Amino acid sequence: MSPEFPWDQPVSTEAAQLTLELCGIKNSNLTNSRVLDFGCGNGRYLEVFASYVPRENLYGTEVSLERVVQVNQKGFRALPLSPQRSCLAFKSESFNVVFSSNVIEHIPRNLYLQYLVEIHRILKPGGRFVVGTPNYPIKRLYDMWSAIATEFTRYYLFDDPTHCNKLSIYGLEKDLSRIFREVYLEPTYILLQEKIAWLREPKVRHLLRILGNKIIGYCVK
Repeated sequence: MSPEFPWDQPVSTEAAQLTLELCGIKNSNLTNSRVLDFGCGNGRYLEVFASYVPRENLYGTEVSLERVVQVNQKGFRALPLSPQRSCLAFKSESFNVVFSSNVIEHIPRNLYLQYLVEIHRILKPGGRFVVGTPNYPIKRLYDMWSAIATEFTRYYLFDDPTHCNKLSIYGLEKDLSRIFREVYLEPTYILLQEKIAWLREPKVRHLLRILGNKIIGYCVK
């Protein structure tokens, strides 16, 4: 039997904590707020949000119709995402948070730029767009290490062919800054940070963020 991929497993405690902090959910009263997971997959991040936000206020979009059905069966409100059109079927200024993890790298650049405008449109003033995506080209160095260290050797050895929108941390920051008034991005991990304490210092991480394997952060409307 082939191993289960990480994105089909429940979100780790560490990733869940970071996600909630970036979304501003843990420190705010969002019981009446609406959250959208853009590219929600099987709804694993929606399950994280459900500890703080009522399920009827949690929405998802997903290109896989099978997963849309799965997510709806969990009590969330999922809508299909068209692979050709950038229109989101929501009213303007209707969400407090739009979240997206490992999705934008799969969207052709022209379509991705249109989606950024749509996400800005559906966010309420002061709302957050929280995003995570691989940090190219540094990501490929981490892939080589993962190919040696994990059982997903073939997957990591060759780059994912569906990654048609390869962004660096500075490239994403530039795209977001054109639309949003405040942008904060950081690397999720820098090589050896678990062994060298000063690499975990915020100022050091900011200076070395180009060397991170993945980008994560938020922007404010």
